[in-house]
Amino acid sequence: MLATNINGTQHDQTNQSGMTDSSLSTMIEFIRRLNLSYGIIIVFIAFFIILGNTLVLIVTWRERSLRQPSKYFIAFLAVADLLVGVLVIPLRFYKLLLDIESLRTMSIHLCRFLVWIDTFTLSTSIYTLTFISFDRYLKISKPLQYKSRMTTSRSVKIIFLIVFISSSIATYAATPFAGSSGILDGGVGPCRINNVNDLDKIKVFYTFFTIIAFMLPTIFIMIMYVLIFRIAHKRQKMFLNGELGEINNQNRQGAFRQDLKVIKMLLLVVGVFICCWCPWIIIVFLSIYSSAFVVTSLNTFYFILIFGYAMRALPLLNSMCNPIIYACLDQTYREAFKRLFERIIHRPDSSRQQPPLALRPSRS
Repeated sequence: MLATNINGTQHDQTNQSGMTDSSLSTMIEFIRRLNLSYGIIIVFIAFFIILGNTLVLIVTWRERSLRQPSKYFIAFLAVADLLVGVLVIPLRFYKLLLDIESLRTMSIHLCRFLVWIDTFTLSTSIYTLTFISFDRYLKISKPLQYKSRMTTSRSVKIIFLIVFISSSIATYAATPFAGSSGILDGGVGPCRINNVNDLDKIKVFYTFFTIIAFMLPTIFIMIMYVLIFRIAHKRQKMFLNGELGEINNQNRQGAFRQDLKVIKMLLLVVGVFICCWCPWIIIVFLSIYSSAFVVTSLNTFYFILIFGYAMRALPLLNSMCNPIIYACLDQTYREAFKRLFERIIHRPDSSRQQPPLALRPSRS
């Protein structure tokens, strides 16, 4: 992974160039400050991840209008994002507080859990988005059969299938055989592979994961949304030409337009996901298959280190964005959030509602 390559390369440069004590001290101080800045940023991200995704789950539980199969997938996506804020980021922050010796002697079980959880959250997010795109396609292409096909029990079965697939990939990633340090480079100490002979093993895992859990689902999602917009364009054209001709045409057209708004929101969710994850996936591939990250100078090392930390923070930022997108673009969620905030702000005070017992009028 990138961090391993950078650290290892810098070690060689130090030995060959004879870095002075002052330069070495400056570099150590720079890394310390960078770790501190990164820690503050991810704690900030974690706070809003927990806040936003908890609100999504609360309104899904409270609002009847959100108790439907399509919304259950969004709620499950919120659970995956919530795991990032509750587990992934706190564990990464804990790593930042440890010194080199503590990292080297970290418990193998904690180390493997770091690898497992960041792989599981990514797999869960991308596969949930994949099923959401198929669900939207099914609702737009066959609206009359949708309710009978996509029931609550079937959506729950699909969610369990997503958990099973993601858990299988994450469990494989956490095994020593995989050669994985985690998708977000969570493996440290006993999980870190430093043997050059294991490079082929690392290449196999990250190539397999990128194809199975990122490229193929992303291609499938794009195909689904292309088909959806083709259907939408065709029906809009038929509506304008008066070819539908049903009595309840206006109601169907209104429902169709509402579905299009939801589709645009979900498409934005997918776009944000790709923008947040693609840079890190590209960095992982370059660090494995290319020598582009060879450090030629100390300034280059500083730049690559800052760039690596920024790209590592982007996937975490993705988990914070989804609730914001729901609140801004989905009318159902926007109204549900509004009602929730109104209940919180204008919650009646029971002590003010009931007058003291002595002041209550007596019954004759």
